[in-house]
Amino acid sequence: MTIITHLTKPRFSLAKTLISSAVVFTLSACSSNSSESDIAVKANPKMATQAAKIEYVRNVEGIDEYTLTNGMKVLLYPDPAQPKTLVNITYRVGSIHENYGETGMAHLLEHMLFKGSTSYKEIDKEFNKRGMRVNATTWLDRTNYFELFESNEENLAWALGMEADRMVNATFSKTELESEMTVVRNEMERGENSPFRMLSARMGSTAYLWHNYANSTIGARSDVENFPFAKLRKFYDKHYRPDNAVLTIAGRFDKNKTLALIEQTFGMLAKPATEIEKLYTVEPVQDGERIVNLRRTGEVPIVAAQYHVPSALHEDTPAIQVLVQLLSDNARGRMQKMLVEPGVASGTGAYSYLRKDPSALTIIAQGFKGKDINEMETALLTLAEDIKTKKISATEVEQAKVSILKETEDGLRNVTSVGMELSEFIAMGDYRYIFFFRDLVEKVTVEDVQRVAEKYLIESNRTLGRFIPTKDPVRAEITPAKDINEILATYKGREAIEAGEVYDNNVENITARLQEFNWNVGTTLSVYPKKLRGGEVRIEMTLPTGNIDSLKGYEQDFKLMGGLLYSGNAKYSKEDIASKLDELKASVNISTNSIGTINVSIKAVKAHLDDTLDFVHEMLATPLFEESEINIDRNATVTSLESNRNEPSAIAAATLRESINGHPKGHPLAFKTLDQQIDALNKVTRARLQKVHKAHMSVKNAHIGVVGDVDAKTFSEKFEKLFSDLKGTAKYVEMKGNLKDISGIDSWIETPDKANSMLFIGHRVELNKQHPDYHAATVANSIFGGSGFASRLMQRIRVKEGYSYGTGSGLQLDFNEPNGLYYMRAIAAPENMKKVVAAYKEEVAKAATEGFTQTEVDNAIEGELKSLRVSWSNDGTIANLLADNKQLKRDLTWYTEYVEKMNALTLDQVNAAFNKYIATKELNIFTAGDFAKAAKK
Repeated sequence: MTIITHLTKPRFSLAKTLISSAVVFTLSACSSNSSESDIAVKANPKMATQAAKIEYVRNVEGIDEYTLTNGMKVLLYPDPAQPKTLVNITYRVGSIHENYGETGMAHLLEHMLFKGSTSYKEIDKEFNKRGMRVNATTWLDRTNYFELFESNEENLAWALGMEADRMVNATFSKTELESEMTVVRNEMERGENSPFRMLSARMGSTAYLWHNYANSTIGARSDVENFPFAKLRKFYDKHYRPDNAVLTIAGRFDKNKTLALIEQTFGMLAKPATEIEKLYTVEPVQDGERIVNLRRTGEVPIVAAQYHVPSALHEDTPAIQVLVQLLSDNARGRMQKMLVEPGVASGTGAYSYLRKDPSALTIIAQGFKGKDINEMETALLTLAEDIKTKKISATEVEQAKVSILKETEDGLRNVTSVGMELSEFIAMGDYRYIFFFRDLVEKVTVEDVQRVAEKYLIESNRTLGRFIPTKDPVRAEITPAKDINEILATYKGREAIEAGEVYDNNVENITARLQEFNWNVGTTLSVYPKKLRGGEVRIEMTLPTGNIDSLKGYEQDFKLMGGLLYSGNAKYSKEDIASKLDELKASVNISTNSIGTINVSIKAVKAHLDDTLDFVHEMLATPLFEESEINIDRNATVTSLESNRNEPSAIAAATLRESINGHPKGHPLAFKTLDQQIDALNKVTRARLQKVHKAHMSVKNAHIGVVGDVDAKTFSEKFEKLFSDLKGTAKYVEMKGNLKDISGIDSWIETPDKANSMLFIGHRVELNKQHPDYHAATVANSIFGGSGFASRLMQRIRVKEGYSYGTGSGLQLDFNEPNGLYYMRAIAAPENMKKVVAAYKEEVAKAATEGFTQTEVDNAIEGELKSLRVSWSNDGTIANLLADNKQLKRDLTWYTEYVEKMNALTLDQVNAAFNKYIATKELNIFTAGDFAKAAKK
């Protein structure tokens, strides 16, 4: 069993729903006893006396655009093949709109809108009840709120009514704001634990003198803690309005009914009497290099350089994005070749966010623990600012363009992800720019990229850390972009992507089509023929291999092997592999884990399926394991391990894993310290990897799941013929987990100079997914800590007390092994961690003595089942499930029985399961943070 190493969740988790919405919302503006002349306007001037009308504007590549006469824009992106619906509302307000003393206000307001509205009081519980995946994000130019749920007219009506109501009728109070302050401070402190995040924030505030892009979205602590409540309400009233918002609905829905619902909900919002206030601050041209030196606790040095570049709408920006790609490509990029492979840096990256106003291009290099950074800094700046002499080639540009366009095409196949991504382009001014920008990238030439590199990557435009007087500075003039309406005046877009068939993933439908094959070599193959969007085919391969003796002492070799399969083989170099995947429009993920399993995940398109399988076989069968590539992967892995030495989250999780791991020393699954892992990595050689590969690269015990438009029998025959030569010499014997029954551990580890601390509480449970108590324990955990905001832990520790930004609990259970793990986790300021533990104990005692309610049980069961259906809407999940089922000897009917057993649960069974598996008198506490500093306060 693998113990969780990084336990974080989105602010809101899976949930679900019951009542209707549009009617409730429409009535919220008036009383049934009012005369027609008294309706809404007197009670709330933001409400209209007559619903706004919705008008069709255009269709671009499958997206229907509408406007309401109150100024709100609506985008409908239907895909009947998706049994889920996304509702995403984007407001054109972010940290850029904050005035002096208001930094962090847009983000804090995002938090407050989850406190409910006039007609929607406890929306967090409704989310959970309705099985909705929900969250919200705040960025520089925009804020968005979204709900993803099982396609259902009632849920859609509720979501639209709720979003419309909280746009104008949010009810957050001063008391709720004060309670939320601790949570936001905790979120700030979490970011302060990351040297890279802090360096990035400091560079931004130095690179921009006047423009609000200088400010981190999280805001200044003094502003967040001190701005008056009235200012927050005023900020809300100013920016949350229909003519400042774009509603996107994607997935499966009835278009005509949805348009009617939109008129009934958002149409009841009045058009504001005043125009939206326009921003006008322009950042002046930078006139000399700037320097930031950040000194904080850490292990691994970082050097970065940031250069001003134009707006996303500027004609130079497509070439700039191509430049970023050819610099940062981790197989073919200049940073990889000039910094990582020679051993100057352990890792590199480059990025340039597409922003409405002039943006920045950042390059970054990560060094080695204890090594001077001067050589790395010089090499990094030379790489960027010497492109004038080291010209960019046509091959580099073409490879970069293919990678960008492949990623774009891949993203456009997923309607719900496009629905989310549109928020960024809405913030730039118009959703259509997502397609127009793709077209511009296709037209980029090597001359374009060379020109922008020479223009913007210059010393006087750089923010690094030093001031050097320059007699005759050369400055990068950022010219204004054209108006977006002019840019898109005649743009119509392309043909919409080929839709998949409307055929929902459920036990009955899958069983009706499922075809299974047993290869002579020992492999099982499960094929579920289904036409997916854009001709996509999903393949999940699980290759269990080896045994205790074959893997003992070679654990790190085996773990490195997966990544090194991308580093070159008998037919293809590392660069060729990256280019070939782009050419095939395929994504391939190969990983190797500590239990001796090779996992291969393939996302291909039908037109290139045979060539993709040929290519994957070549990657698996004939790796070269060059020493230079081994050193690159080893250095990156060691650096990652070193960076965890003083991270509270990593330390607390490692302490839990060490305490509960019952394997004897020398066993492949025994706990290993950071130093032991690093020592083992340093022993990895080409000869050792070749030995491990020969012994363990095998499909003799493999299980493969496939979802896509294929002829199952023909596909199986080709697949078997191609892959059956992978016959590793090591005999496969499954390695069983071994968790110790621990009790009363109280571990508080000091991590000096870390603003945040991490807590885990955990113990072994005698439980697996075949146990009669599994379903009751799952529901008990969901109510207690596993259902996001609706859980008792979140309601107590975050919502009521405000101690933690994130908390929750979980069960890690296998299908066959008798033992599993229960865990609770929380992040908090070190001075609050003992309060978190005390609150946890109180909640355990309350649940143990008083029990849960029937309503909690009903809502949790409904939430678990709806969450299962949402998960099954992902075809990659189904492919993986088919492979797992064969490995576990589990039939699809297990899921039918799962639903039946969940629906048959009683309140007494759930309460009994909580007391048996979750409630313990002797807690095992594992926490890390700067508690000594907190005690001094």
